[in-house]
Parts: sequence; structure tokens; C-alpha cells
Amino acid sequence: MDSKLKKTTKISNLTSFLDTKEMVKNPILVFEKYRKKIGQTFEFRFGGFRKTIVTSDPDFLKYVLKDNNDNYHKSHIQVKRFVEFQGVGLTNSHGDYWLRQRKLLSMGFTRSRLNEILPTQLIVLKDFMKDFDMDVTNGPVDIHDQMVKFTLRSVGQSLFGSQLKREELESFALAIAEIQKFIVKKVVQPYLMPWYVISGQNRKYQNIRKKADQIILAYVEKRRLDPGKESDILQLILTTPYKDTGEFMTDEKVSVEILQLLVAGNETSTTATTWAFYLLAKHPEHISKIREEIKQVFEDQEVNYEGLFKLKYTISVLDEAMRIRPPFWMIDRQALKDDEFNGIKIPAGSTVIPYIYGAHHNEEVWKNPEIFDPSRFDNENPEKIHPFAHIPFGGGPRVCIGQNMAKMQILLVMTSIIKQYDFELSEKKNIDVHAMMLLKPDGPIEMNFKRIN
Repeated sequence: MDSKLKKTTKISNLTSFLDTKEMVKNPILVFEKYRKKIGQTFEFRFGGFRKTIVTSDPDFLKYVLKDNNDNYHKSHIQVKRFVEFQGVGLTNSHGDYWLRQRKLLSMGFTRSRLNEILPTQLIVLKDFMKDFDMDVTNGPVDIHDQMVKFTLRSVGQSLFGSQLKREELESFALAIAEIQKFIVKKVVQPYLMPWYVISGQNRKYQNIRKKADQIILAYVEKRRLDPGKESDILQLILTTPYKDTGEFMTDEKVSVEILQLLVAGNETSTTATTWAFYLLAKHPEHISKIREEIKQVFEDQEVNYEGLFKLKYTISVLDEAMRIRPPFWMIDRQALKDDEFNGIKIPAGSTVIPYIYGAHHNEEVWKNPEIFDPSRFDNENPEKIHPFAHIPFGGGPRVCIGQNMAKMQILLVMTSIIKQYDFELSEKKNIDVHAMMLLKPDGPIEMNFKRIN
């Protein structure tokens, strides 16, 4: 099939509308149905109305996310739906404002900064492992629930230092999950917008958001009055001026950015780690290899930042887990001007979805894409990977600024648990995906952990 969108590659309005119920449940099932039937690029209409080009072609992804990224802004999903509940911040802004925010916020995720916060992360890890040890002695545990607990503490410590209370972090997690479900509904069922207003659902979720804003603003005000000696990201933001003006962020902007970082940081690390443990439980032959690598790299020394990124085999396992189950299963862009890629016409205003899950399972790129095979990411593997065939954290100028922090947190908890425990699924069953903003499991992943000598 040539690269032009033919009539056969366009899903009709009626067919798209009939897919709405399934889209609410699991949009990946719908997208995979058409990707395998039609090809890597096809036209779909969300809710039967909004024209959308969905692509799993790495070259197309590269064009939209990198080569011509100036023409592709975040779509209405981010600009309108997310702003409604998150405010305008780094993840949903554009142009000069986005660039200023990114330059300042990225200072919190440099290698030296991550190395600096590692000791406090190790304290969080030690505290988490005490609770984990007690939980696993009582029987099976839901690994996703355990990873939520760790990541919340870890991200909370990185952002707020020792200030934020555990119960406040847990309330944030619940609020985030509820709001994301509602946003998904509004995206795939746009024809119900009037009902969301009339029924009071809009107001309900706005109130949830406002409560989260108030908690963060209270911490911002408290920190301004008493800076203390914290070296967290909140302190960096409050004490670092913009280079071009010398001005500082307002409390409202700080609150928005911290909330967005909390949402992105918590959700991404939790999801990626959950799937990594699940896939390792399904393929236990890799566990002993990881354990041996940990022993070789650290011996009896304390974990350090440089050593974590020497765990090449462990990282290849993580990369393969994020290929099969990418935290971000899709991202979205909207064309500002008429464009064309390899004969595919992209009118101004069209939504383009870089379908990451599809790219990671693209049979034209990956040999046996459904098989879990970490050797794909071995440095000695002669097969060169297309740079946009594996993009679990996005790609181009808007790639996730916190990806190295996420990897650090994931490697910390993976090494700590694998060093001390063998594990397996409590029931031999496959866990399906639940595609919201991120790719979550469709139910609990119950696992048994057994301490090793």
C-alpha cells in the first residue's frame, strides 16, 4: 500500500461513532483493529466527528514530533481539556512561554541535580521497603498499588522535600485518577458536553482540582515565608529567576507547574515499573541475570547514580518493558497550517496522533513484536533501532524533561526488590491494558514475593 491515505484507509463517520463505546473502554483495541487491518496510518473520527490521522509509522512520527514540530502543537485535548483541570503550564503551552518554562524547569532534572537528590531518594526507598517487607509477608500484593506508594513518596520528596504529608499525596493520586477518567470521557464522547454541564459533573471535577490547587498554594506560601534548607524542585523554582527578565514565577504559575510535574512524574514511573515487574514475573529467566548484574556493579557498596546507569542489562529489560507496555501509549498534535507527508495531505486544524503503542508493536519495524526480548536493546545487537520506533517518553523538542528522574526511580526500586526477592504472579493469567492518559493495567496484578538468602 502506498503512503497516501486512500478511501480504504479512512474510517467512516458512522463506523467511528459505532466504535465510541469500545473507545471509552479501551481505545487501543480499536486502534489495533484498524492498524492490523489497514496499515500503520489511517484516518479516524473521534466520537464520529473530529477528523484524526493516527500513525504508527516511525518516519511519520519523526516528521511530526521533530522535523516539522513547529507546525504541530498540542491538540485541543491538551490545550482545552487539560487546561480546564490543570491550568496553563509546561505540558500544555507553546511558543516563547513554553520555552521559558522548559529552560527553567529542566534545571531540576540535570544529572548533577539528580545525583544531589539521590541520598534523599534512598531514604524514601528504605522507608518504602520496610512497609513492603511487612506487606509481602502477609500474602499476595498488588504490585501496581505498591508502586503507587513508592512513586508518590519518591516524586513528592523530589518536588516538596520533607513537607508534603503522605495522606495528602494519596489524596492527590485519587484526584488525578478520577479527573483523568473524566477527561477521557470528554475526549471520546464530545457530543455529551452539554450533559456534563447540566448534570454537574464539570463542577464536581473542578472542585476536586481546586482542592488540590489549594494544598499546593499553601505549601508555596509557607516556603516563601520560611525557605529552610530544602533542595527540592519547589525550592529551585522559587529561587531561580528567568534568565531573560530576572523575574521569578508567580505563586499561581509555581502551583500549576508543580501540580503538572506531580501528575506526570507519579503516573509515568508507577505505570512503567508496574509493567516491568509484571513482565519479569511472566519471564522469570531474566530476574537472576539482573540480580547478578546488581552484584557485579555495586558489590557491597551503597547505590549511586553513576552505578545505576551502568546496569545495562537491567536497563535493556526496562526498555523492552516500556516497548511492550509504553506509559504514554499515544500523544496528540494539531496541524497549524496545511501540510503533507509522503503524499498524505494534512489540512490545517487536523489532529494527528503519534500512536506510540502501535509504533512499539509495528511488525514492519520489530521482529516478533509481541515477544518479550530485552536483547533488542543490547548494545551489541547489530539491528539498528529507528530513533522514533521506541519513544516511551515521547520524542523531539517536547520529550519528557523528567525521563532521567523516572528511570532513576524505577531502577532504584527494581534493584532493591530484585536483590532481595523472587516473585511470581499469584494467578497464571494475562493482565490486559486500560488505556487512559497512560497505559494502566485493567485490574490488580496480584504477586507473591519470597525473600531469598
